Parts: sequence; structure tokens; C-alpha cells
Amino acid sequence: MNRLLALALATAFAATTFAATACVAPAAAAAPSAQSIALNCNTGAAAAGGEAPNLHGHWDFLMVPRGTPSFGLMSIGFVGADYGGSLAPVRTAPVVVRRIAVTGNRVAMVVASREGDVRFDGTLSAKGDVMCGTVTYHGGETFPMIAHKRPSAYQSPSQAERAR
Repeated sequence: MNRLLALALATAFAATTFAATACVAPAAAAAPSAQSIALNCNTGAAAAGGEAPNLHGHWDFLMVPRGTPSFGLMSIGFVGADYGGSLAPVRTAPVVVRRIAVTGNRVAMVVASREGDVRFDGTLSAKGDVMCGTVTYHGGETFPMIAHKRPSAYQSPSQAERAR
């Protein structure tokens, strides 16, 4: 019953939050008690020319380690001209986002954990409000992750303005 509830929540979360740019579809598993969730991303092409999107803000995320949905909140802010932040999964303690790099529509993050650094490599939507990619744990296991930026009226300075 718990697995069924988790699958229903994951599907509802994805359908309401990521409807325009990504979809979450349950995949049938061989064993009746096993579950799997596939995250399919369509983030679109990077914006030509303009400035890199501003990642500052709160992001809802869904990660699927070993087939189990893991939801949480990621907060990204500026530390000088660079990004920093925290990631707070619902079922575990918050962790520090050590480094965030954006190159075109590619985003890379390094997250500190007790066992060592965890890496995220993904793609950023053209509007800069969705990131989708792969989390690589310290042991080499990889899992899908998608994050959606929460709307906010607050407009922080761009990364270029902070570098001056």
C-alpha cells in the first residue's frame, strides 16, 4: 500500500508541477511488489545569445533512487558571484550544495554528504525554471532527478551583476 501511495504521489507531483516540460510515467515491473518510475525530460534548447538564467530561488525536486520517489526542496542563492545552497529531502537531513555551475543549458552541482560528494549533471530549460538530469552517488550509482523552480515575485540580481 505504501508503494502504491508513493507512486500515486509521484505521478500527481509530476503532473501538476512539471506538466509543460517533463513527464513522469510509471513503468510496469515484473514483480508485483516492485515499482519503477521513469523521468523523461524535454527541457528544450538553450536560449540563444542572452544571459544565463538566474537559478536563485526555491526548487521542488523529485529524485528516484533505487525506484523509490524522494521529494524535497532545494534552495539556491548567491555566495558572492557564485551559487551555493542547500538540498532538503523529505526523508533525510538537509545537505549543502557546494558548487553549482551553469554552462549554456547545462547545469552541474556538487552536493556534500556524509559518505562523500554527490554529483548532479543535467539540462536547464530555456526559461531556466526546470532542470533535469542524473544524480551520481559516491559509489557510482546513478538516479534520475528533476527540479522545478517555484514562482517568486522577488528578483535577485543576475550572476553577471553580482560579479561586478
